[in-house]
Amino acid sequence: MSERLPLSWLVQASTYNVKIGEETVITTVTDREAMAISSISALRSELKTPDPFVGIDVVNNGDLLLFHVKNRCLIIQFNRMMLLDDLTVIPSPLNELLGDKSITFIGPRHLCQNSTESYISGSRGQKLVLNRIVDVGYLSGKLCKKPDLLSSTLEELLGRVGIDIKKTVISEGSMRPDWQSSSVLSEEEVKYAMYEVHSCYQIASKLITDATSATASE
Repeated sequence: MSERLPLSWLVQASTYNVKIGEETVITTVTDREAMAISSISALRSELKTPDPFVGIDVVNNGDLLLFHVKNRCLIIQFNRMMLLDDLTVIPSPLNELLGDKSITFIGPRHLCQNSTESYISGSRGQKLVLNRIVDVGYLSGKLCKKPDLLSSTLEELLGRVGIDIKKTVISEGSMRPDWQSSSVLSEEEVKYAMYEVHSCYQIASKLITDATSATASE
C-alpha cells in the first residue's frame, strides 16, 4: 500500500518523466490526499504570469483528474483517493484551484458542454465546480478567427496549429478496464491518459503565444 512508503520514496515512485514528441513532461500520479495537495502547490508556483491558464481533463467520472501547466502534469486518481483516504469532502486546495477566478482551464469538448454550470462529477457523488473552463476548439476558433475550428476534433486542431503529437497506442488486452483499480500505472498508461490534457495545453500555449506576439508587433 502506498501509505506505508516514506514520503520521499512515495514522491519518487509517483514521478514519471514522460516523453511526448519533443517535450519531456514531469508527471506526478497520485491516489493520496497529501501528495495531491503538495503537487497542487507545485503547480500553482508555475502560475505567476498574467492571465494564467491550465490544461484540464477528466477520465471516467473522476477516476483520473488531470492538470497540465508548462512542462508539468498532475494526475490525481480522484475516486481512488476519496475512497482510500476516507474523504467525505473534497480537499480544500483542490476546490480552491478549480474555483480560482484568475485561472482559465482549457479542456476537451466533453468537459465544456454544460452551458449553465461547469462541474466535474465523481463516482461517489462529489461535484467539483470550475470557475472558468474553455473548450480548446472554441479557443482555437476565436483566436484564429476560423469558425470551422469550433467543431474540429482534437487531432484536427493539432494539425491546424502545426503541432505533432501522436496518441499512444496500447495493445489490446494491456489496457486496464478500470483506472482506479490500482495505485500503479505503467508509463504507457500514463502517456495514454495524458494525451488530451497535453494536447489541449500545447494548442492553447501556441495560440496564446502567437496572438500575444502579433499584438505586440502592431
